[in-house]
This record gives sequence, C-alpha cells and structure tokens, in this order.
Amino acid sequence: MVRLVRGLLRRALPGPSNPRMRTGPRGRYLRALTVVDVDLDTGELAPQAGPTPFAEAPEGVYAIVWAGGRPVADVTVEGRPEELSTRLLPLAADAAAAAAAGPAPEAGAAGRPAGSVDGSGVTVAVCTRDRAEDLVHCLTAIGALATTVAEVLVVDNASVDDSTRRVVADFPFARYVREPRAGLDWARNRALLEARTPVVAFTDDDALVHPRWVDGLLRGFAEVPGAAAVTGLVVPLELSTPAQVVFEARGFGRGYARRVFRSSPGVPAGREHADLGDTGTGANMAVLREPVLALGGFDPALDVGTPTGGGGDHELLFRLVAAGHALVYEPSAVVRHRHRATMAGLARQRRGDGTGSYSWWLGAGRRYGGRQYAGLRRQAVRWAVHHHVLNAARSLLYPELFPPVLSWADARGAARAATGDLYRRALRQAAEQAAAHPAEPTAPPLVHPRG
Repeated sequence: MVRLVRGLLRRALPGPSNPRMRTGPRGRYLRALTVVDVDLDTGELAPQAGPTPFAEAPEGVYAIVWAGGRPVADVTVEGRPEELSTRLLPLAADAAAAAAAGPAPEAGAAGRPAGSVDGSGVTVAVCTRDRAEDLVHCLTAIGALATTVAEVLVVDNASVDDSTRRVVADFPFARYVREPRAGLDWARNRALLEARTPVVAFTDDDALVHPRWVDGLLRGFAEVPGAAAVTGLVVPLELSTPAQVVFEARGFGRGYARRVFRSSPGVPAGREHADLGDTGTGANMAVLREPVLALGGFDPALDVGTPTGGGGDHELLFRLVAAGHALVYEPSAVVRHRHRATMAGLARQRRGDGTGSYSWWLGAGRRYGGRQYAGLRRQAVRWAVHHHVLNAARSLLYPELFPPVLSWADARGAARAATGDLYRRALRQAAEQAAAHPAEPTAPPLVHPRG
C-alpha cells in the first residue's frame, strides 16, 4: 500500500529532470566523484586532489571543461575513474559544443578594454575565524596568482586563539588585521576600511582561487560599464563524500555564461531583483570600494556569527543594484570550494541558508521602505511555496535526491527567521559589539535605496 501511494504521488509530483550527478533520472546521487579539469586546447586531464579522504571508492568523474583559458562546461561520467580517461575528451568536447550552442552570454555595452585595469588596483581579502588549516591552503593558492595584486588582507574575525596570526606570519605577502567584533560582515567591512585600492576581492578561507581569478574579476569591471560588483564561478575542490556531491548538485555553480543584473528605470529593485541567488556568492566576489562604502558597507546584523546566520552578501548586492549600479556574474573568475564533508555540517549550512535569506527579505528588507519591501515580501512567499514546500514533498517521495535532513533544516531556518525576530536580535548584537569596541574603525551608516 505504501509503495502504491508513493507511486501515485510520484506521478503527481515528478522528480527533477536534470540528471546531474545521478545514476538515472530518478536514481540516487553518485556517492563520490573524482574531480578533473579537462583542457580542450591541450588535451590534458588534470585530476584535482582535495584534502578529504574518499568516503568510498569514487563512482565516476566530475569534469570541468576548459577552453581558451576559461571554463565552458562540466560533465559527469559514471564508471571507474581510471578507466574513463579515453572517454573524457570527446565527452568534454561534446559538452562544450552544447554549451556554445546555447543562448549567447550578456556582454553589456562596450566598455573599457580589459587591459586597462590591472592588479595594482586590487586588494584581496580573506575573512576567517578559527580555521587555520584551511587558511594555509587558501593563502598558498593566493600566493600562486598569475596577477600581482596591491595587497592581501587576512581579517581575523575574533578567533579564540592566535593560530590565525601564526599562519599569516608564514606568508610574507599577507597582512594580518584583527577584527574583534564577531560577525562576518564586521570582518568584510574592516577589509573595506583597511584597503586602499578601488577594488576589494573577497574569497573564503575554505576556497582556493584559480591563478587567473583576478583577471576574470577585472574583466567583469572593465567590460560592463557601471559595474560595482563582480561575482564568479565556484567549482568543487573535491567531491569525496555523499554530502559534497549532494551540495554540488544544487550548490554554488551558476553556469558558464556572463550575466548582467541592473534595475529597470522606474521599477523598484525589490520587484525585479529580490532573488539574487543566481548572481553567485560571497566566496567569490569583488566590489568597488567607494560605492559600497557610500551605501554603508555590509550589514553587520547579517551573516555568519550573528543570529541570522547568512544573507550578508546578497543583501549588499541587492543594495548596489537598487542604487543603480550593475552587478556582473563573470564565470572566468574561478575559485575552488571545499564543500561541507558531512550531512550534519551541510544541514547546519542549509539552516543558515534559510535563516539568512528570510532575515534579509523580511528583516532587513523592512528598512528599504514600502515599495522595495513589497517585492521582497513577495519573494519570501514565492520561495516558501516553490522551494520549501516543494522540497519537503520531494523529500518524502525522493529521499535519495532530496535528503529530508537538508530540506527540513532549510525550512526550519526559514520559519525561524520569517517573523524578523532573528534580525532584530542580530541588530541588538551588532549594537553591543559596537559599544564594546568603540575605538575600532566603523563603516558609515547603512543606506537603503527606497526605489
């Protein structure tokens, strides 16, 4: 009887049509995959070795396809990795051809040539807290950048010991700054205040930047007039555990075509751009320092280290678009991210996704005024129906594809934040942090464009 009911419900609510990383249209996810770069120009295959041991033998290969020095597609091939090398190149070429046949990327109006901007105008910032081992790998990758930048800042966000300072001491090109006010957005603002360059590029301590990362970010600024922020492509460093595969199937990846986000004249940004999930993530983001500080920087009542748990990157990007600036997703700016290795860790991250999104839509969103908030409120309702309710149902019907522990963690986080209480608590925390450290530099007051 249970099987009959489930079968009927599955007909009414089909599983996702995208077979990415799955054994079949409605099968389970592959348990582990070897990550490989495939360069179509040279014909070389370069396996990526992550620090997490494989939970079990990899069941296939996840290939990131490169051409002309840029990523253009990805492809998953099931089978023993050591036996797939002869098949990867033609499959990668087919994936690249299919991607090239799709819609043309947005280029924006003709701007300055990319060569007119260089690394001397860039500060790279890493905001970190109590993750010294990850920071070593992160700084090693930054040290291998092909483009020399003006400065590398490591902002230590109230770590409990001195291990972060000791790590930075081993990298002469990096400058250590301690930010005692707990919260990721306090650390991001400190990086903006410490930097002396037009561009500040942010990455996370669990990410490894590609050698041409800065070039890709600068390409976005140079080729799209009015761009105040550029985000980039995040690819997996490893897919060694089931949790990492599940995350990547719906993770940071936003495709291989450039996209430009602007507000239409006379239309509130809250109506057009309340959902900026397709713009990328703070793990791979660069901003123009002066326009961001003119809007007050990041909201210290949002993101990791506060009751809201997230949302700080997308709230700032929304504020920039609402103020009339352009936002560019530029996939040639690549970082490799080490995803959470366990389902428990991924569930905590999913809960933060829920609390963060709803804390800025229904908490911080109130500070934009009625016209903007109406759009943000509608987005919260749409997301509740089309994401949380649908995923909860799919978790019952397709638990291998929608692990219930993740769907419910995300939904619980959203429900917890929907009243705006978490944001109000975070505002009180931010005020307490500011009062406890009155001598620390502080960004200007937040500006919320009314639309």
